[in-house]
Amino acid sequence: MAMAALLATSADAQPVRRRALLIGINDYTASKLNAERSATAAGRDVSNLDGTINDVELMRDLLESVYGFERGNIVALKNEQATRRGILDALAELAAEARKNDTIFFYYSGHGSQVRNSSSREQDKLDESLVPADARHGAPDVRDKELRRAFNAMLTRGARLTVVIDACHSGSGARGLEGGLRVRAVKPDERDVADASDGPRPEDQGALILSAARDFEPAFEMIDSNGTIRGAFTWALARAIADASRDEPVSQTFQRAEARLGAERPGQVPVMAGLAEVRLRPFLGARADRRARRPVIAVEQVAPNGNYIVQGGWTSGVTVGTELRVPGRNGLRLEVKSLLGVARAEARLVGVTTRNTARLHAGALLEIAAWAPPPGRPLRVWAPHGNDRALVLAKRLRDAAAERGIRWIDDPTDQPPTHVIRWRDGMPELVAGGRTTRGTSPLDGVKRGASLFVQLPVSPKLVHEISGVEGVELTRSPDAADYILAGRLTSAGVQYAFVRPGVSTHTAGGASLPLRTEWTPERPHLLREVLDRLQRVHGWHELQSPPGAEAYYTLGIRRAADRMLVEDGILTGERPYFLVLRAKAPPAVPVFTRYLYVFVIDNAGSSVLLFPRVDSGSVENRLPITDEATKPVENVPPEISLDDEAPFTVTAPYGTDTYFLLSTNEPLTALSSLEWKGGREAVRAPGGGRPQSPLERLLASKLSGKRGASAGEPIRTPPDWSLEKWTFRSTPPRRSQP
Repeated sequence: MAMAALLATSADAQPVRRRALLIGINDYTASKLNAERSATAAGRDVSNLDGTINDVELMRDLLESVYGFERGNIVALKNEQATRRGILDALAELAAEARKNDTIFFYYSGHGSQVRNSSSREQDKLDESLVPADARHGAPDVRDKELRRAFNAMLTRGARLTVVIDACHSGSGARGLEGGLRVRAVKPDERDVADASDGPRPEDQGALILSAARDFEPAFEMIDSNGTIRGAFTWALARAIADASRDEPVSQTFQRAEARLGAERPGQVPVMAGLAEVRLRPFLGARADRRARRPVIAVEQVAPNGNYIVQGGWTSGVTVGTELRVPGRNGLRLEVKSLLGVARAEARLVGVTTRNTARLHAGALLEIAAWAPPPGRPLRVWAPHGNDRALVLAKRLRDAAAERGIRWIDDPTDQPPTHVIRWRDGMPELVAGGRTTRGTSPLDGVKRGASLFVQLPVSPKLVHEISGVEGVELTRSPDAADYILAGRLTSAGVQYAFVRPGVSTHTAGGASLPLRTEWTPERPHLLREVLDRLQRVHGWHELQSPPGAEAYYTLGIRRAADRMLVEDGILTGERPYFLVLRAKAPPAVPVFTRYLYVFVIDNAGSSVLLFPRVDSGSVENRLPITDEATKPVENVPPEISLDDEAPFTVTAPYGTDTYFLLSTNEPLTALSSLEWKGGREAVRAPGGGRPQSPLERLLASKLSGKRGASAGEPIRTPPDWSLEKWTFRSTPPRRSQP
């Protein structure tokens, strides 16, 4: 018994290992595989992708720099390496070598699908699946039941498993105006596997599983601010990881990713599955980097040009323009000139003599003295050019559609069309089901009963008028567009609106930016104003805050009727609610009072300051309340109610709204800059006094595009403010039944 106990203790004391299997498939041609295409694979239309290899490289960098994975323990299968056999063999090896307390990470970026299974217990008789690189050659998909067996084997051995899938199982359906970005899904494989075997769900056995979209939604690719194509969910998750504090629960990190995805890719809502205790753990365990309340950056080496390479980059919150200082040495500062990957940066000394530079050596520790917010991604708009002939053709198409029994659509966001006719390079093209065709007869192939939206192009004059809006970038195609400036033909003439591509009111789950603006006649000054407001809302969703400065409190909402906390993320219209601050426990650092501001940007683009009231100024919003603000708070209240006597009420427009918690060490003097009207309603520009502090100047700026470009320098702020975001979905009031 003693020997057995000793052996058990010895086994439990083995060092925790971190291992990962990363899979990315762009090339589904399997061009380097010696295999012939199988007839059984025909008809699935397994198209190539563009961003999966970028996803794998990004995840590998994050695993190494943030979570301490050794490169030798990270297996990456790319393109032709990720055949069905290759994936299953790598999973089997990972499962066979798993042991107690190992941290195992499985990541897949590629196409998802479904497989016919007549023996399945599921009602639809379909198994969800991942599409391997040799699918075009007839290789069966890797089904969820096969993944389940491998995952459960790891869990049985005592490993901690995290699974991230950036793929989807549903890419069909009419979804408003067609964009151009790829969807990571293909048609189901109708070959019946007739597999009755099953097993417990890994998420019920202790695994954490993050999926890019709900079962009925597409998962998209997107283009980041540097023009790199990535999985939309992977990119949102990566930035949420970069923003996360050291011991932040994965549920909060996931909420960060969900909020980013809702702003950038509406119609795609990620899903988290796992036990309650698993959701409370940090993602992949606590961070292994130097992230604390204030990141510590170390000098790595002196570069040949005399600058310094420092171990602190994007994942540490370091940005181009950030100033670093050597603690205890006044005046010795460095300015970050460029980022080198995700974990390193190049900086140069500023404001010191040459003699002093020799004293800065490898291993010297630095801290952030002044933080420069990175330029947010500009709002991207596609405005296709056209001429008067397009209007003439549109009138003919309207008449022809009526004769052929084709339903004419006036608004693609309210009634998703099955077919869209749009103009590109002066020529009309028909878009349907992700396919684009050109010809002299755009209605060829459009059958009776179909629905059609004719998207009129924009005159060169109108394009010129809107091209000068700061923070907005006009794209050459709809592929990268956040909005499309679309024209429509009505009985009142031609009207224009900015419309989000690939989404409608029926598929707008998680959308936190307006689906479209008000349809309006061709009035350039009005369209410029609308575009300027859209850019402002987009900028707030893009805005980042300094690393390690997050508020000690998280935002909560309670129902006024029963005082219960809203935990499902749904707020009912015309019912009163009040805001609360809930302490993040336990406190890892001393807690000081800070000025707190709460405002909400609704799904139509309007902003309302909820706390403090805009006419009261920064009064009684320095929390927690203490007699001496310069000393730490000894007894931190677990919850603080904000304006308990004046609850707020949710009203139309209903949808996904984003709530912001801004915390600062200095009060804001122009609170009205946090309120404005937007979306489909008449609007007014933000008002307020002249910005005083660097933070106020930042919040009053465009918030995306080239910040500070007009002055030639970025706006640098103190590294002690934070901005956190939560999404809640508002629904119409529930009417009592007669």
